[in-house]
Amino acid sequence: MRLGKARLNTVNTVTIGDQSVELKKVTIAQWRELFAVTETLPQLILGVLGSSPDERATYFMLALESSLEEIVRVVSVLTGIDEEYIENNASITELVDYFTQVAKVNDFQGLLKNVRGVLSLSKTVTGPVAQDASVQ
Repeated sequence: MRLGKARLNTVNTVTIGDQSVELKKVTIAQWRELFAVTETLPQLILGVLGSSPDERATYFMLALESSLEEIVRVVSVLTGIDEEYIENNASITELVDYFTQVAKVNDFQGLLKNVRGVLSLSKTVTGPVAQDASVQ
């Protein structure tokens, strides 16, 4: 296995194995496909993003260890590169760099922040409401 780091060739590409991959926004169709090929990865990613900055590296390494097969599937879906090619030619460093760059392009951290905001709003809207029994 090659241990070379994925290099940022231009502002919008990285190298995985020997292939240059364009960094793109994840489309709704790709999200649907990703949900079909993943089992635990979404929860692991949210766990990593939701962890405190000083614990993030530890959470990330645990997520990586338990989900390498899913990570390869996700990269394959997002890039169109065959899973077997990724397994035999890409390093973990390249895949992590790819995910990092895709997260930046798609502003996953902002997405998580917005989801938290929506959830906190829905909590206040649907929270307990005091009712006066004398009001008809």
